[in-house]
Amino acid sequence: MKKIMSYILNPIKADKEGAAKMNTKIRKAIGIVGIIMAVYIIFKYIFVYVAPFLVAFLIVRILNPAAIRLQKYPCFRKVGKGSLLFCMMSLVLGITGVCMWFLGVRLFAQIRSIFLHIDQYEAKMETMIDGCCVLLNQKFGMKSEAIREIVYQNIEKMSEKIQAVNITQVFRYSVRYAVVAAEWFSVLFVIFVAVLLIIKDYDEICQKLQKYSTFRHLVRIGERLWQMAGLWLRAQLLIMAAVMAECVAGLWVLQNSYALLVGILIGFLDALPFIGTGTILLPWAALELFRGDFFHAAAYLTFFLITNSTRDFLEPRLLGEKLGVYPIVIAVVVYVGICIFGPTGVLLGPLMLLVIREVVREWLEA
Repeated sequence: MKKIMSYILNPIKADKEGAAKMNTKIRKAIGIVGIIMAVYIIFKYIFVYVAPFLVAFLIVRILNPAAIRLQKYPCFRKVGKGSLLFCMMSLVLGITGVCMWFLGVRLFAQIRSIFLHIDQYEAKMETMIDGCCVLLNQKFGMKSEAIREIVYQNIEKMSEKIQAVNITQVFRYSVRYAVVAAEWFSVLFVIFVAVLLIIKDYDEICQKLQKYSTFRHLVRIGERLWQMAGLWLRAQLLIMAAVMAECVAGLWVLQNSYALLVGILIGFLDALPFIGTGTILLPWAALELFRGDFFHAAAYLTFFLITNSTRDFLEPRLLGEKLGVYPIVIAVVVYVGICIFGPTGVLLGPLMLLVIREVVREWLEA
């Protein structure tokens, strides 16, 4: 009522206030669209060039407080902070490298075993297909010979397509994978060198950058991003590790020769919002049930229930309401990230969303 009376008494002033509010909303909308476009351009075209140095700066920022605490002990007081940071980073990389080496050796052994026994698996697959065709004939009255012929025709077509790949194409793809591996090693080397260079002048760099308001805004955005993105990433890694451990242990109890390989694969699939453990375990259980192996069917179904319950139990406790993003939104941005960036979009999609939200928040509060 007051707004109506003020408009009747002073219509010109009311129109100006309304126009000012409208202009403010338009400016905010334009600013938000500009931030979204700027973040997209940075992630799409610039991020790949600055990412190694951002990672290096983040590593130093994480390890720096630990080095300061270590220097308080008498045995480390005479050791420079740069030397402590270098030793800590080398220790972490060494432990990680050893673990990855042993894990890689075991995985390679299992992959090699698959190729060495490929003939046996083909014979088992043929026996399984024949058994399924017989069951279909017995239970549904479908002609087993016709079904077998259709299945084998499709398998033969797939084999022909695989064999159609000539040696030149195989060599070209091998070279491409070798180049990608070399690029990753070069990126890791650049990160390592950048960490060593930043360690020397870290305190001085931070003191000089603190004089600029833009850097202070970026620090606040980075701290909030680290709290949220770090929380989400840590939660996903812990859940994925738990699911992997459950699957590997369960398959090992069932005396599966490829427990490690299959368990790790299922754990990776569980981290993807569109797939999950049910993509492998449920069809596997259905196949065993169809074959009449009720024990293994029940086991795989139990694995699915356990792994699914693990995620449902851990996710709210590790994340809670701190992330402030609905799961469906995460699923959408992961899908968009995969469409834009490829496989790395699984991480870059949610990260881009959080960056946009925090930059908009900092801009509106400024």
